[in-house]
Amino acid sequence: MAASIRQFSEALLLPEEHLLTLHDCEVMISLEGIPALHRTSTMVEAEIRRNGTHYLLAMPLNEHTAIEIEQRASALQRLRHRALASLRVLPDELRSFDLAGRPTYTTLYLQELAGESFEEVTEKLDPTTLNDALERLGNELAALPLAHNNLKAENLRWREDHLEVIRPWFAEVGGDIKRDQQALAQLRRPTTEKLYLSDCEADYEASTTRDWCGHEFEGLICFHDEAGYGYMDRDEQVVIAPQFRWADDFHEGRAVVECEEGMGLINRTGDFVLPPRYEIVEYLYAESIVRVRKEGLWATFDITGEQIEPFKPLEA
Repeated sequence: MAASIRQFSEALLLPEEHLLTLHDCEVMISLEGIPALHRTSTMVEAEIRRNGTHYLLAMPLNEHTAIEIEQRASALQRLRHRALASLRVLPDELRSFDLAGRPTYTTLYLQELAGESFEEVTEKLDPTTLNDALERLGNELAALPLAHNNLKAENLRWREDHLEVIRPWFAEVGGDIKRDQQALAQLRRPTTEKLYLSDCEADYEASTTRDWCGHEFEGLICFHDEAGYGYMDRDEQVVIAPQFRWADDFHEGRAVVECEEGMGLINRTGDFVLPPRYEIVEYLYAESIVRVRKEGLWATFDITGEQIEPFKPLEA
């Protein structure tokens, strides 16, 4: 069984007691004095430093994800391409304890964060150089062939003279690359526009506090500001006001979000299809089903919110 987010956080605070290989690492701490974690519906991540090197450490949140990533990690490791950041599998890296006090072990995934973030290099490189690098990256992924399936700005880094992909948790060797090509094309647009910015830059000042968290899916773009996560259209008009602790991209008119009460599923108007009362929400849009966990038990719903399977323990 995978460790909980609380156990992952505790291990990062006391690595010498809970981590096998990374017992001497240092974790990035938030303003609240706890590990700064990035959570999705299936993974939790933290940035750490070890021996002067910056890494991303990730843990699957459930057995379904753990099995899926384990199967793909070996294929990714064999590729060994410069477009892919190195990925290490750390079997049984995290030691925690169940309610009976028995030790349990969880496999973690480690990825080096070399170079600079995509946001940093957009301010340093001229648009032509960056556009060429994006085009080369698309060609390299297509030649592998590899579908990353989540090529947003936060998953790209500039290393020496090329772009490198991180967070390949759900990348598919031989997968459909159309989504990646569309994402890279959207990343090229802002760099081209930089060539023509002049005294009209003040018109965009209202948008500078927004952090774009995704690309356009079904006409909506996820963004983040001081109020939380929300969605806007391609004209930067807010469609769903920022209000969530975390939000994912839209597929089939649905998106997973997280509130203070828990995780849920919304539609394009921001109304809840599944209320935010679950510990985990897994939206399998390719199958049009949603798996949720509450109090350790799992159930399955369709995208209309109708329950398909009752709550029960996760099958081994």
